[in-house]
Amino acid sequence: MSKINVMSPHLANMIAAGEVVEGPQSIIKELIENSIDANSKNITIYLKNSGLDSIKFIDDGDGMDKEDVEKCFLPHATSKIKNEYDLFRIKTLGFRGEAIASIASVSNMTITSSTDGLSGYMVRYKNGVLQESHISNSNKGTTILVEELFYNTPARLKHLKTPQKELSSIVFFVNKIALSNPNLRINMYNDDKLIVSTIGDGKLESLILKIYGIEAAKNIITKDYNGQGYKCKLLFIKPVCYRSTKNEITLIFNGRYVKNYNLTNMITEAYNHFLPINKYPVGICYFEIDPLLIDCNIHPSKAIIKISNEDEMARKLKDELYQLVSNEILIYNRKIEEKPKYEKQNIFKDYNIDLYSKNEEKILNDNIIREEIKPNIIINNNYDNESNLDSISSFDSYKNEDVKEENKEILNESKNIIEPDTKDIEIDKKLPIMQYIGTVFGTYLIYQGKDSIYLVDQHAAAERINYEYFYKLLSDNSNVKIDLLIPSYVSFTKNEALYVLDNLEEFSKIGFMLDQASDTDFIVRSIPLWLKIDELDQVLYDVLELLISNHTIDIMKYRDWICKQISCKASIKANHQLNIDEINSLIKRLNECDNPYTCPHGRPTIIRLKEDDLEKMFERIQS
Repeated sequence: MSKINVMSPHLANMIAAGEVVEGPQSIIKELIENSIDANSKNITIYLKNSGLDSIKFIDDGDGMDKEDVEKCFLPHATSKIKNEYDLFRIKTLGFRGEAIASIASVSNMTITSSTDGLSGYMVRYKNGVLQESHISNSNKGTTILVEELFYNTPARLKHLKTPQKELSSIVFFVNKIALSNPNLRINMYNDDKLIVSTIGDGKLESLILKIYGIEAAKNIITKDYNGQGYKCKLLFIKPVCYRSTKNEITLIFNGRYVKNYNLTNMITEAYNHFLPINKYPVGICYFEIDPLLIDCNIHPSKAIIKISNEDEMARKLKDELYQLVSNEILIYNRKIEEKPKYEKQNIFKDYNIDLYSKNEEKILNDNIIREEIKPNIIINNNYDNESNLDSISSFDSYKNEDVKEENKEILNESKNIIEPDTKDIEIDKKLPIMQYIGTVFGTYLIYQGKDSIYLVDQHAAAERINYEYFYKLLSDNSNVKIDLLIPSYVSFTKNEALYVLDNLEEFSKIGFMLDQASDTDFIVRSIPLWLKIDELDQVLYDVLELLISNHTIDIMKYRDWICKQISCKASIKANHQLNIDEINSLIKRLNECDNPYTCPHGRPTIIRLKEDDLEKMFERIQS
């Protein structure tokens, strides 16, 4: 007797629903994609309890006639593709024909649609079974109502997220759809409260303002470039705005929001030196690509795609994005937080000072306490209004009597350096003209500019200088290795040794000259110049792990990691007092860096406080 049975269509739909319908967010995703394919310009969504109770979806698209409304509930019913030729040239967001049948199998679902706005047709399914169908009044477009989601699958219902988390997930996806389709107007309500509203005017700046706020909208940078078989538009936010996850790195291929590990990683690497550790950029990549070069049919969600020549695309994306960001002026602005007006109070209460006391001894003692808690500030005593230009950094360690003459030369060279808010910046001078005032806490150098105060972190600045120096040194292939007077031996497991043997050339590129001594042992005759001999084994194992996981050794990544380690150890530390010549030399060398704004780990080297912010803090001007 045969043990193999053919599943009923209803059971097959319920199984498919396990992949397609994860919760309210995935239902909205499928409905919006179908709506966009139907040429909708306006979409309105009404949620009850974050979609857990009901989802009502209304669009003004092409609509469906009676026959299509009835067919759309059937499994694998679609208007998007007809044959294999269409499958490999997909230009629509939907094409699998699974969504409607899957949703209907785990809910109570009603669809009402009209192609002309004069007459429409309504069909209702429950648990995948037709309940009713008839002619109905309807505007042009389609209205879909989904209720009692997962009522017949208790395990799935039990593991839905909380309403707050479900709503957050829905808003996240709707925002991605809005970024993918700036001409689409979306209004979404939850329990009659408007939570998402886009204008649909086609302006990306308006969307950025709506989704990420005014600070992000003020710091948009864009770039267009062409690759092999595709075009790309980059729209990113300067590193002044960032996130703690990679979720706001948005990839859009032919209007479809997708996820791609390789491209996302390259974007984070392009921002690597501009953001703090474990912080990620905000931005969108719009790709227009030949449909033949991508495959969207590898996952039911259609959010994961395969791309032809993906590695080349990823490398070019990284290079183009890095150039875009590195050409910007990236001095961090720090604003004073505006606080509400306060009642009059004794500002000396923390020191127990009685303002009306005539006890001079008590006041004297309390003033001594206040003196003791003053920060350690070293003031540049040479600063005065008559000769303040002479206090501009001299940038090199030389005799004091030569400082003024050298400063005058530097001033003449620097006259074209413009403040960051202006458009014209001299390419080789990225820092503004600023006068050294003093040092606070033995760590932060204080400068005065045209209308701002600048604070420079001396350790971060030295790290950036040393990093770029060592990176250029290690990039010189003529200095990549040194020969060992006494060769060393390194042992691997059998399978590791096979990897090493097959990739001796890759090891040689980064300075390791290896000869096989036995099945598992290798003789090390040369090592990179930056490597300490007592770290040889561990570094080789690290390189091997990189090789096994990536199938190649990324020399640029490895050099980057090594230079970060060296530059951190070699840099001046916090609380280390510098003399004026050392300070001048530090700022000169920082100004000559390719990226003087952040240390190799992404922390700012220099931040800015505007005069307006200080005046607000002292209430010289009112907000």
